[in-house]
This record gives sequence, structure tokens and C-alpha cells, in this order.
Amino acid sequence: MSLSRREFIRNLSVTGGGLSLGFTLSAIAADNSSTVAADLSPNAFLRISPAGEIVMQIHKAEMGQGVVTGIITLIAEELEVDPTTVRYEMAPVDKAFSDPEYYFQVTGGSSSIRTYHRILRQAGASARLMLIKAASQQSGLPVEQLYAENAEVLSRDGAVRLPYSDLVSLASALPVPEEPALKTPDQYRLIGQQNQRLDNQPKVDGTATFGIDAPVPDALVAVVVRCPAQKGKLTGADREAARAQPGVVNVVDIDSGIAIIASNYWRARKAAEVLNIQWQPADPALQSSADIDTAMIAAFEKDDFTSDRSEGKAPEGEGLMTIEAEYNVPFLAHAAMEPLNTTVVPTNSGAEVWVGTQSPDLARSAAATALGIDEKLITVHNCFLGGGFGRRAMPDNVFEAAQIAAAIGRPVKLVWSREDDTRHDTYRPAVKARLLARLDNNGQVLSWEYRVAGPSVMQHNVMEMHGSLIPGWVPDPLVNIMGRIAGSSGPLALEGARDLPYRFKHIEVGYSNVETPVRLGAWRSVGHSYNGFFVESFIDELAQASGLDPVAFRRQWLPQDSKNRLVLDKVVEMSNWGSPAPGHYQGIAVHESFKSPVAEVVEISIDQGKIKLEKVYCAIDCGQAVNPDIVKAQMESGIIFGLTAALKGEITIKEGAVEQSNFHDYPMLRMNEIPDIEVVIMDSEASPTGVGEPGTPPVAAALGNAIFAATGQRLRQLPFKLEPNA
Repeated sequence: MSLSRREFIRNLSVTGGGLSLGFTLSAIAADNSSTVAADLSPNAFLRISPAGEIVMQIHKAEMGQGVVTGIITLIAEELEVDPTTVRYEMAPVDKAFSDPEYYFQVTGGSSSIRTYHRILRQAGASARLMLIKAASQQSGLPVEQLYAENAEVLSRDGAVRLPYSDLVSLASALPVPEEPALKTPDQYRLIGQQNQRLDNQPKVDGTATFGIDAPVPDALVAVVVRCPAQKGKLTGADREAARAQPGVVNVVDIDSGIAIIASNYWRARKAAEVLNIQWQPADPALQSSADIDTAMIAAFEKDDFTSDRSEGKAPEGEGLMTIEAEYNVPFLAHAAMEPLNTTVVPTNSGAEVWVGTQSPDLARSAAATALGIDEKLITVHNCFLGGGFGRRAMPDNVFEAAQIAAAIGRPVKLVWSREDDTRHDTYRPAVKARLLARLDNNGQVLSWEYRVAGPSVMQHNVMEMHGSLIPGWVPDPLVNIMGRIAGSSGPLALEGARDLPYRFKHIEVGYSNVETPVRLGAWRSVGHSYNGFFVESFIDELAQASGLDPVAFRRQWLPQDSKNRLVLDKVVEMSNWGSPAPGHYQGIAVHESFKSPVAEVVEISIDQGKIKLEKVYCAIDCGQAVNPDIVKAQMESGIIFGLTAALKGEITIKEGAVEQSNFHDYPMLRMNEIPDIEVVIMDSEASPTGVGEPGTPPVAAALGNAIFAATGQRLRQLPFKLEPNA
């Protein structure tokens, strides 16, 4: 889909002969009258200097998913340059970088390449055409006789060979092309081929700057002691004892607890141990996992559901077979390898913020709110992220660090411990689903009824964004009302359930928001992460009730030409479905998320009553794979992430507090537990779709279905726990 002139404004400016191209991405995100500054403008993705240096601004967060490589590949393809020669910087906060789907500057929803694929190619193509036109003026040859290759413009007869550096000044005076012609797939040199990670070298040689490496040598270090219980309040603490500890500079109260500021992290952490804090318990409602589960059960008993999809007529009459099941998933933490951190440097005119964040404009707004200044006075330096998975979309760490900096008036680096990260996360919600299907005597599915009860991520997002996207002057009661309205429907809660690909005759889908005090946030694949498990596990139950093989049942109800059916057939072929090695058992699942259908087969064995992961097969249709090795790496990552949650992940609440604290009681899959993973990318010339998250949703169901094949146990609660004597 091509962008309109209003949606895709191209600005050109010249500084010392430099060529800078800027792009605004939507009418909502940008003022059409805006102009791009002369050098490295916030609206400029691409700049070529008179010396021939090509600089790109990366407007998406690099958290290991390969977005730097993907973005540069797209522009380099059309610009006709070697991607390894492109210098890149992390883009500043600017409305021109607002995501077309989310309307603010964020990395999430597997959208980085999916939504910017054409825009970035147009950026490169426009610059290439301008350079060719400049070469035409300089050489006197028609444009048709010139072409670009390897950062040069050449004539087809070999008489002209001009490097881009010789053409930049002349090109900068030319008008920006309205609709530059883009390459066709048969002309690609890089797209589908370029797999060298362009962010690897600085990570290997230690020059990469992660948030925790913020280059502010004179910054003090802060830790914060927060109430263990959700929404608890501080009633007392021995602040003087903490102040007396070696290296401690100050102890200050902030909204979330007490901050200890010291000369280094260890001294701050040790001083925190002597605070002897007293906390007031929170509201007694729903202060344990058992209480929350009871509240979800009550939602089903009240039948308090908002219908999100209802089509076809419910079957009536006798002789119908009814299949019912209840599925449960727990709260989950993100457990990124780099704990949260932020460095804030007060300046004479405002402040600088060093942080690895998925939402730099939310980070800027949070800092401005905490400091009580205009957000235009805040400069955010976005750094590499040591893992995100949705956690670094929320700016609570930035708000804390800015409050501390405001209190002491000095540069400060806030560092969360692993325990802080685990106990004060924004969690994937605990959710309960009840499913009911009615089949006739021939095993035909006549009705599919799907109900989900659990707390709303949407509601909590509204609360977390108060003061960021939602102005701080909006009163709390109104924000609460807005949150409840947002939470009453299920746009995130029913992801992957609302758009059921199976063509059953009657479908009903509903959601009930069960409010809890537990903080929530996006967790890799969000609602898809549990709906993929619920739907594809129950599909296997219906296959069994119908007397059909799980694959045959899915084929019966998926449209023959659907992408879901095609990836299903591919993974069946890959895995030699139905004929595993002796002692091995297979389970299958197919799920579409972020416009990418994925089918997976998990193969297991049972070793002394324990589940052993043998192999995972995965087929994905993600449109044109810009960097195939990175796509495969993302699928492997998503699969491991999902398997970890299916076998080990569980956050439990007791007396309002999270019980887990570190990897000893919130464990990850270890290297020796990870199975072989084989990934096939379906051939496609369609525009790219998401890859960062789609590998996660099907894998828990495929594993559960394999466990059923191996043991006869239908496990409907995560994490999976085999009954004895399996």
C-alpha cells in the first residue's frame, strides 16, 4: 500500500553540501508544515555527508531482535550501498518516529519491519534517484544511461564513474522525487540475503552502550527499596542508619519507596539493608493467587462477559456431544538479562536521560513529569537493551531515577537488582478460560464457545501512562474510569481467540475483566501468549472427540488455501508427522499472530517420569524475509521463551507480594534442556509481517498435545506438571 503525499512528507535540507532526507509517517504523528533541521534532523532517517559518510538513525529499539540490521538492509538495498559501510545512531525522540499503528514512538507488536518496510525503502530510493540526477547534470548524460552501484553512479558505457561524495552537494539542491520507483524482488541484492548482524561487533568488542553502561562517569548510584506488597504504603524507616553507612550520599523518599544514593552500587545496596522499613498492608482484596483465582471463577458464575464475537446460530436439539474444558495460566515475569536501570543528568536547561527503552517518548514524558519541567527540555539517549519482551515499554524506572535526580540535583544512575526486577515487574496476567464445543454424531463441530476471565493489560496501560500519554492534569478518578472503560473490552485479552481461523458453524467469544492489584504489562505476544495455548489445546481435544488425527481435524476446518493451512502442511512434512522415532511423541499447533501464521511440532520423550524436549519443528509465513537468519533466530528465541513459560514460569502472590525473587525460584530453561529447533520460512514476495513474537504462542499447546500423546494426561494448566507414574 503506497503512502499518500500527506502521509509521506519528504523534506530536504542542506548543510555544508550535506544531503538529508526526512520522512513523517502519518497525519497523526506529524505536522505537515514541519521542516527538517539542517543536520541529522529528528525527522531524518538518512544523511549522506559531503565526505560520502552515510548515517542512519535507528528509530526502533535494538533489544537483540536484529532491528538495526533489518532497517539498514532496507535502505541500503534501494540506496545501492554496502550495509556494513553505513554508520548508525539511535534516533532521538520525535513525533516523526511515532509508530503508524500505536501513534507513539514504541518498539513492540512485531511492527518494526512490518510497518516501515516500504517507508524505509522509499527513503533509500529517493536518495539514489537524486544522486543519479545529480550525476546526469554533472556528466551531461541522460538519467536513463546512468545507474547506481556500490555507492557510485556509473554510466552504462563505462565512461562515467562518480562516487556519491562527489554528487551530494549537487543532489541536495534537487527536488525530492514524488514516487521513487522501488526495486522488484528479482532485483534484490540484499533483501532475503543480508544476514550479517550489523550490531554484533560493538557487542563483541565492548564498545556497545547498554543503558547500564551510560557514559556518565560522575554519576552517583541509587537503589530503591519498594513495598513488597502491591499498593502497600511506607509507614516508617531508619533513614539515619542508612545515611551513616560508608559511601552513602543521601537517602530520599520518592513515590515508589525510599532511594539510597551512594558512591557505587554495592554501598547503596548494603545501606538499603539497614533501613528497617515498616509498611502498611494494602487493601485486603485479592492479596493472593488463590484469591485471584476465586475471583476469576466468580466471573464465570456471574456470566459477566462482554461479547467480542458472535456469529452463526447456536445448535439446538438432542444427540449433540458436548466437550468442555477449563484452562489456566499464571502471572509471568519478563526476566530480561539486563535489569532495569536509568541514568538522569540534570542540566542548566533541563535534563539528559540515558536508558534502554522500548518507548523513548514515554520515557521522556515520565522524566519531565518527575522533574516538573517541559518534556521538550529532556533529551533521551536510547541505548541497546539487554532484553525487553514488553517490560521496557513502561517508564517506571525512568520516573524513579528522575525523581531521585530532582531531589539531589546531581547525576544519578538508578539500578534495579534481579530481585527488584522479579518482584516489581509489570506481569503477564493470570488468566482462566472455559471452552465449550458441541459436535454432532458425525464429529462435525456445530458450536464453539470461548470465555476468558482475567485482569486487563489495557486497563493497566492506561494507569501506567498517566502523566505520559495521558496529561498529568487529568485527575486520578477520571483516569480510573478511563482504565475501566479500556479494560471492559478485550482487544489484547482476546488476541488470537477473536480471529479464530477455523470455520465452525457457530462461534462465540467473550471476555470478563477481573481487576486485581497486580501490575500488568505487555509480555512477548501479549494475549496471543495464552490464547494460542487455550485454542490449540482444545482443538486437539475436539480432534480426539471426533476420532480424527490432530492434523486431519485441523485440515478439515481450516480453509484449504489459507496461510494457516499451508504452514500446517509444511510443518507436517518437516516433522514426518505420525512417524516419530521410537519412544518419541509429537504434538502440533498452528497460530497466527502479528499477521504471521506459525505451525509448530514439538517432539518429546519421557525420561524417568520427566518431560524431555527432543526437537521442535517450525514453519512460518512472514512475507518477504528481509534477513532470513535473523527471522530464524527470532523464531528460535520465541520458541525457547514459550517453552520456558510452559515448563517453568510461574509468579505467585502471597499477602499481596510476589513470592519469587531470582532465577533459583523463577528458573529459565538451561542450555542442556533446549531441544534442537528446525525453522522453515515459507517462500513469499509479499510485504514482511511480524517475527519477534509469533514463535511463542503455538509452542505451549504443541508441547501439551505431545504430553497427551505420550502419557494420556491432558494438562490444562501452566506450567506443566506431570502426574506421578507418567
